[in-house]
Amino acid sequence: MHQVTAEYAENNFNEVLELAGTEPGGVVIVQEDKNLVVISQEELDAWVETASLLQEPDLLTDIAEAKEQYQKGEVLTMDQVFG
Repeated sequence: MHQVTAEYAENNFNEVLELAGTEPGGVVIVQEDKNLVVISQEELDAWVETASLLQEPDLLTDIAEAKEQYQKGEVLTMDQVFG
């Protein structure tokens, strides 16, 4: 995550937008007593999707069980799954 002052962001707006689209976590613009974050639409969509998935009560348990099965070699081929 890249951090700049509000003055820098104002004077280098195109650069800040470019960084927001390429820098993981976007760009933090620091203005007096608040921080604002500029991120790409793709990153926002990913955060929203992650937050939505984390609302599923059994998701983390299912993932842990799947990892355990995979580590034990309990896997199916694509043909077994999809015929």
